Amino acid sequence: MTHLLIIEGNSPELLEKMAQAGQLSDSQSYSAALLACQPDLSIDFFQPYHADSDLTKLSLDQYDGVVFTGSSVNWSVDEPEAAPLRETMEKVFANGIPTLGSCNGMQLGAVVLGGEVASSPNGRELGMAKNIKLTDAGAKHPIHQGREDDYACSCVHRDEVSKLPAGAILTAGNQHSPVQAFVYERDGIQFWGMQYHPELSPERIAELVAGEGLFNTDPELAEHLNKVAQDSESESVAALGIKPSDLAPKMRMREIDNWLKMIQP
Repeated sequence: MTHLLIIEGNSPELLEKMAQAGQLSDSQSYSAALLACQPDLSIDFFQPYHADSDLTKLSLDQYDGVVFTGSSVNWSVDEPEAAPLRETMEKVFANGIPTLGSCNGMQLGAVVLGGEVASSPNGRELGMAKNIKLTDAGAKHPIHQGREDDYACSCVHRDEVSKLPAGAILTAGNQHSPVQAFVYERDGIQFWGMQYHPELSPERIAELVAGEGLFNTDPELAEHLNKVAQDSESESVAALGIKPSDLAPKMRMREIDNWLKMIQP
């Protein structure tokens, strides 16, 4: 059985707010997506920002892969507050475990590997990351196998990768954020990252952009997201600038499924 570890990117305070609102945490959402792709997984969780979490006692030998989730914290992954998360990823990389990161998790990977992040000059990208184009390398790489070019996927982010680490391979980008996905596979490290959220349904993104938090926006976007979640042929599909095929769960979670196939022991 494949044994995975999910690293939660949110603080205990944010996790408590999510629980009070009846929402899944980022690690719970990722766990659900992973199990939807492969039901017979064994999954554990770790919270670097929790005061009781002791990284020195985290044994990684038992895991076939590690996932770093998104996050709604107010700080960027290169700031002092994110040190516990960076230290966790450094330990994972030092142990040579295949790693997947989404949104905050991808930005974290870029910084830990020597790249840079910054607030996007285009502002927040909310709802769906649209018109994502595969690079020549991305079209050939297993991370996007089965993807249609010019695709869209669930997203909600403020920061982006502004400089790729030396040796990283850009696999996808769009007009809003040129780095929508990259891989780093050298020096004993195997990292796949996406700026978008293949694990999150449109309904979950609607919760994030409609609530009072880091990503709140006008309710119209949330309404469109909820409509397309119910009907992939809804007029809201055109309003969001996406294709019905982008909403199919198997297509949305394509990178997750490809990663699971890659790490099979």
